[in-house]
Amino acid sequence: MAAPSQAPVSWPKRIGWLILIWTVSVLGLGAVAYLFRLLMNIAGLTV
Repeated sequence: MAAPSQAPVSWPKRIGWLILIWTVSVLGLGAVAYLFRLLMNIAGLTV
């Protein structure tokens, strides 16, 4: 049984997905860091 042939994904589309995933992960990390900062300020841990 032969595997169905698929059209190769274009490089710009791959790079676009890479940039999108990177951007979302950086924004998510920033949101978590901001949340920790808020919680630490509420607890009185300021610099």
